Amino acid sequence: MRRWSRWLLPIVLTVLVAAPPMATRVEAQWQIATQDGKSTMKLGFLAQPQGEWIETADGEHTSQNLFLRRIRLIAGGNIGEQWSFFIETDSPNLGKSTGDTDPKKSKDQGNIYLQDVILTWSSRDALKVDAGMLLIPVSHNTQQSAASLLPVDYGPYSFSHSDPTTSRVGRDYGIQVRGYPFGKHMEYRAGVFQGYRGQDAAKPMRTVARAVWYPFEADTGFFYTGTTMGAKKILSVGASLDHQGGYQAVGADVFYDQPIAGGDGLTLQGDFIRYDGGDFFPGSPAPLPRQDALLLEGSYYFHSVRLGPFVQWAMRDLRDSTLADEEKRQVGLAYWRDGHRMNLKLAWARLTKDGLPDRDQIVLQAQIFMY
Repeated sequence: MRRWSRWLLPIVLTVLVAAPPMATRVEAQWQIATQDGKSTMKLGFLAQPQGEWIETADGEHTSQNLFLRRIRLIAGGNIGEQWSFFIETDSPNLGKSTGDTDPKKSKDQGNIYLQDVILTWSSRDALKVDAGMLLIPVSHNTQQSAASLLPVDYGPYSFSHSDPTTSRVGRDYGIQVRGYPFGKHMEYRAGVFQGYRGQDAAKPMRTVARAVWYPFEADTGFFYTGTTMGAKKILSVGASLDHQGGYQAVGADVFYDQPIAGGDGLTLQGDFIRYDGGDFFPGSPAPLPRQDALLLEGSYYFHSVRLGPFVQWAMRDLRDSTLADEEKRQVGLAYWRDGHRMNLKLAWARLTKDGLPDRDQIVLQAQIFMY
């Protein structure tokens, strides 16, 4: 890698700083319960300190950052037998450089906001109703929890629909039904959401539908997992449709999690999304031109040493020849000290964009998750 020696010392020092907290295994939960035990509330948090070294667009310099990729406060629980709730805040990229030359504005000062608000009514597994600020199920990757990702982060093009639809990191306000019929071998999700409202809030509502087939175990949480590290055998084959006016996103995905004898595990995922904003969203050029986004990722988990080398490849192909296609290739190693509760990930990526120099990126991320 170019200029590797310049990046090596900061990376080694960051690893040494991040590694000691991994020695303690977290077992307890912070939970409050009513006297009859029918209503509970759990408290938790997610913290992801991160170091990033990435070449600038001209290839002449290296941007260096030590910041908090995510810092979230979490609350959730049950209200009686049929109602549950989940509320989560976030302050992403806290402390990361903004590129502003003004010293007072040079770092992201943080903007704590509500990221998830989910109120769920359940009638067994066949019918659940979610309302609030919900993650939109455009694909398996877009419906994953940031706390259970396989590589360092989501696919770089998984949320291309977010800004045009005025969503917040893929979340939108609305209501959906979901369920797991046929012995939990199927999953359906269908909802109506705000989407882009336009002048006088007169635009049609946004509608989303998703279906998944599970021949083995089902992933029945509101958020999907990125890997179970050999704990479950999951094969999911899914398809999604996101539609509002002249905008449409069609997705298809496969996720496979396979336990291996001895406690090891194999995880594979493939996602395809075709975005087409048409002329529905304002702005020129179109904020969401027709494009195909592809994501592939995989890992093998070595149980005896708690290590999991991983790869991720993502690209987007824009149908307009005047626009630049992009691609990102990433390889890395995860140390799953305590699964998704405590881990450390180191990854190198090559970023390419038509008409611009290729760029190298190194990311080191620690995670502490308690919920």
